Amino acid sequence: MASQEPMAGKSAASIFRVQGWRVTLVAALIGLLIVLAGLMKWIVEFQVEAARERRLSEAVAREAVARCHEKAPLQAVNACLGELAAARALPSNR
Repeated sequence: MASQEPMAGKSAASIFRVQGWRVTLVAALIGLLIVLAGLMKWIVEFQVEAARERRLSEAVAREAVARCHEKAPLQAVNACLGELAAARALPSNR
């Protein structure tokens, strides 16, 4: 009977060691999941903001083209569209 007690104590210690690394692994995976969720939230917010800015700049461009087409002579329309194209070719101040 005395020979079985050290074995029982040894197996109990190894069980705690196995559970210890499992708990560590699960905690690390949960931490990674939280970090990935935060990263995904940031990416989605960034994409939404970029889309909002793109829609705004496209609306401004459409409005400028519409103002060009309000001009009566075709030469004036073409000159206005040429000015807009030249303005878009310039680097922006972003």
